[in-house]
Amino acid sequence: MKKLLTYCLFIGLAVSLKAQILPVRDLYLKREIEKAAVSSENKTHSSFGNYYFSDYKDIISPETQYSNLFTLIKDTSKNSRLFIMPAFEMMFGKDISNANESLSYFRLGTLIDYSFKEKFAISLMPYFSSYKLPYYLQYTNASYGFNYFPQQVRDNNEIVPDFRITYRPFEFLTLELANGKNKYGDGYRSFLLSDNALNYNYFKLETKFLDIKYSCIWSQLKNEAYSSGMVYHVPMVDQLNKYTVFHYFDWSISKRFNLGFFESIVIKNGTIFSFEYLNPIIFFRPVEFNLGSEDNALLGTNMRFSINNTSAVYVQFMLDDIIVGQLINDIKHRVNPDYTGEYGWFANKWAAQLGYKAYDMFKVDGLDFFTEINIARPYIYSHANPDQSYTHWHQSLAHPIGANFYESVSGVSYLHQKFKVDFKMMYAQVGMDTTNTHFGQNITKPTMDGNQGYPYQVSSYYNIILQGNKTDILTARLDISYFPIKNRLLSVNGGILFRSFVPEVGTSETLNYFYIGLRSNIFNKRMLY
Repeated sequence: MKKLLTYCLFIGLAVSLKAQILPVRDLYLKREIEKAAVSSENKTHSSFGNYYFSDYKDIISPETQYSNLFTLIKDTSKNSRLFIMPAFEMMFGKDISNANESLSYFRLGTLIDYSFKEKFAISLMPYFSSYKLPYYLQYTNASYGFNYFPQQVRDNNEIVPDFRITYRPFEFLTLELANGKNKYGDGYRSFLLSDNALNYNYFKLETKFLDIKYSCIWSQLKNEAYSSGMVYHVPMVDQLNKYTVFHYFDWSISKRFNLGFFESIVIKNGTIFSFEYLNPIIFFRPVEFNLGSEDNALLGTNMRFSINNTSAVYVQFMLDDIIVGQLINDIKHRVNPDYTGEYGWFANKWAAQLGYKAYDMFKVDGLDFFTEINIARPYIYSHANPDQSYTHWHQSLAHPIGANFYESVSGVSYLHQKFKVDFKMMYAQVGMDTTNTHFGQNITKPTMDGNQGYPYQVSSYYNIILQGNKTDILTARLDISYFPIKNRLLSVNGGILFRSFVPEVGTSETLNYFYIGLRSNIFNKRMLY
């Protein structure tokens, strides 16, 4: 009777077998993987954001994600797995200080996982999405000039595809065709590649040998049309395709230290991959130079050092373009503000991250903490041709703010078997653009110091972080979740979100949202904006 009621309520069924190459979607299993990666007892590659059960079978069990509460049929086959379960999220909120302002968010779908031996897997999670965007996100999107909130562009009142088809012909080689997201990095944010933007089509090759893990992704992204210096939305069928290739190499040098290298190339719309870009093991800069190409190339690095078995520091550095001599001039100006030489070259484009995270602090199981500082120069991720900005569906592929900012973001949480208390806070200073100006924050605008036919051109020199309309943003969120069933697959949550948006020029906003919700914990975590 209990299982019949479960079926009626959740429309779920599962066939439960041993772990194979199915993706880990459960948020709390991902925490266990990241916690184990910090331990100096393990050599792992946790900076690859997409995890598979077969790669972490000594750390997690698939039975946690595939709870017996949803299981109606069990198959004793040793070779295959089939699992079907509901995927849903409902959230409703009100601005305490303004009764006319509200928010709502609704997603309903189905997760279907199937795998055969340790060779082949299909994971499908299509869902219907509908929402009412809260005012503070509407205001922020308008101010930032691009979609700070990832769902605004496309998936309102639509069915969103989400699938992965994975084939592992050998233990060291994984091939994947998907519509989804990828992330590289150990922090809350990522300057390399984050899961901020909407899903995109991609083909991925991933290999492991010795203490090295390497990934190459060929992806198809969507680009917004650009006219008269303003970005505008056009029907989905009219969106322009652009293509990207991502390479990421992670070396577990020791049980304590991992070093990763990243590179990407953004190829303008209307062109097909050059044959040279199909090579999965090259560096893009030499290829780009040999082709005489003006494609947008980026380089980055990621490092993680475990202090002990429960904590680690991590670092990221992203380089879009640089001239060392100009960088030295920037340092001279930083040391001596009275420096009279040229500094602040517009194409010195870089971003950096420094962070610390700890699990089970003070020997208290489930007590976690992180803090990180993020810095981005003006104009990073943008390009002379706006079609080749580091974006998808008009959203940043890296940090959600874009560029030209300082940010500090921290969080502390306590996870119990039956509940979780989570507090996060973000403080950022951002140099915003004003009408018909480009100070470097909006990464979708064309960036060149010469006349490009747009209503502005950027200054060649004297560009500094926070130039433009300096804006202070403070966001804090307290979220309390209760898990009514085993294994934390379902959560009932409520919380308060405070947000202050104070520009030097323009209208300040202070908002206080109270919200409640119900969700299955297999969707990506919500970022703090």
